[in-house]
Amino acid sequence: MLKKIALCALILLPLGAFAQEKIAYFNPLEIYVIMPEFKQMQDSLQKEEAAVRAELQILEEEYAKKTEAFMREGEGLIETIRVRRLQEIQEIEQRANIFHRDQQERLAQLQESLVEPIQKKVKDAIKAVGAANNFLYILNGNPEILLYVSPNAIDATPLVQQYLKL
Repeated sequence: MLKKIALCALILLPLGAFAQEKIAYFNPLEIYVIMPEFKQMQDSLQKEEAAVRAELQILEEEYAKKTEAFMREGEGLIETIRVRRLQEIQEIEQRANIFHRDQQERLAQLQESLVEPIQKKVKDAIKAVGAANNFLYILNGNPEILLYVSPNAIDATPLVQQYLKL
C-alpha cells in the first residue's frame, strides 16, 4: 500500500510543477500599429506605390492615346503602317504588364526587408518579457489564430509594449 502511495506521489509531482508554469498570449497587431518603425515602413511603401502608380498612369495614357489614334485612323492607313502602329500598341501593353509585374515583386521585396527588423525587435521583446515573467509559452493571441483564451490567461501585450517603450 505504501508503495502505491509513493508511486502516485511520484506521478503527480511533475504535474504540480507544470501547474506553476505560466502561459501568456499577446496580440501582435496591437504592438505593430503603435510602433514608429511600422508607421515609417508604411509611409515608405506608400511613397513607392505612389511612384509606381504614377508611372503606370503614364503608360496607360500612352496606350489610350495610341489606341484612340489607331481607331480613328486605322481604316485609312496603308497595311504596313497599320501593322506597325498595332505592334506599337502591343509593345506598350507588354511594357506596362512587365513593369507592373516587376514593380509588384520589387515592392514585395522592399516590404519584406522593411518588416524583418520590426519583427525581430518584437520577437526579442517577447523573449525578454517571457524570460522576465517566467512564461512557459507566449502564444500569438491574434483572434483569427488563437481559438480560445481562458479568462485566467495572461495578456502579455502590455508587457511587450512596456518593454518596447510604446
